[in-house]
Amino acid sequence: MTIAELIDLVEKKAPPAPAEELAAFESELGAVLPDDYRSFLIATNGGYLGGRLWFFGPTPDGNAADAGIHHIGGFRKEWHFSLTEHRDCYEGRIPHGLLCVADDPFGNAICIGLADQHRGRIYFWDHEAEPDSEEWDGQVETAGNVTLLANSFSEFVSELKPSEE
Repeated sequence: MTIAELIDLVEKKAPPAPAEELAAFESELGAVLPDDYRSFLIATNGGYLGGRLWFFGPTPDGNAADAGIHHIGGFRKEWHFSLTEHRDCYEGRIPHGLLCVADDPFGNAICIGLADQHRGRIYFWDHEAEPDSEEWDGQVETAGNVTLLANSFSEFVSELKPSEE
């Protein structure tokens, strides 16, 4: 699947992401969003897939993984479509340098890396296996509940398939 095909399938799209909100958000993050994801965000400003599309792997390290897309974040007032609300909700729970950009139908997060070796990569964050916040150092490598799905947003999208339901 291409990003253009994904954009066509997203329901409840909003008008394009406002440039001033996008710039302010990136300033708050201290990072410019990866180009492929940024273009997708501008085109959809979030939306809904309702678990109709799934990533079934393999991951870059050859392992099996699956992750469905339910809600996609944007610059919207609705909590489930808000990148800002998700960032605030998951602060201290999702590793530093990752941003929740979507959720799956079960409350897990699909994240994108913002810096260093994680930049642009797509990760699955499992809410049922969160590390103890008192003992965890906030890093991707020590989280234990984060799985690398793809090396880029484009690669992730290329592996999306309709659910079998």
